[in-house]
Amino acid sequence: MKLENAKVWTVLFCVLASFFSFASVQAKTDGKDVVKQLIENAHGGVEVHDVDGHQSLSGYVGTGYRFYLDDKNRLYVYPAIDIKWGEYRADGGGFKSTSVALPITMGYKLFDNEAIRMDLFGGVTFEQILSVTDNDISYGEVNRSQAGLNGGTTIRLLNKFSINASYYYGLTSLFNDGNGCTRSYNFSINF
Repeated sequence: MKLENAKVWTVLFCVLASFFSFASVQAKTDGKDVVKQLIENAHGGVEVHDVDGHQSLSGYVGTGYRFYLDDKNRLYVYPAIDIKWGEYRADGGGFKSTSVALPITMGYKLFDNEAIRMDLFGGVTFEQILSVTDNDISYGEVNRSQAGLNGGTTIRLLNKFSINASYYYGLTSLFNDGNGCTRSYNFSINF
């Protein structure tokens, strides 16, 4: 068990180090830009999961960095990192989990003024389930590596906070036996 936890923390450390290194290299001006964006893009939210007709909830917190691809700062790539915890319910039982998710989206600002900004985005999310706690379902039964597509919108008000709504379509099954198709609606607030 201790060896498995050590592997999980090693993977998490490598992912975080890679994320921050990539953001540092791509910063427009200097390291202050990276820190500023990571603070501005801090977010927290809730996912409403549906696994083969069974609903459950998860919460998450995270941050990300926008890499603008045009001169007008409208088209961007947005890698993020989220720490998630919550519950999955499915046929045969449910389990609580802790995981790390890496959503990588491409977005476009539809409009941007002092009162309101609206973005559309879509992309892929990779998730690694770090721990599973339940008496009915063992850690070995759960497909720990998850991937899916996501898309949604962000509305930023008064340049102070954002409300995000998106949909996740799982491409992998939740369980190693191929069962457990995951879908979720995600709602988050950015400050």
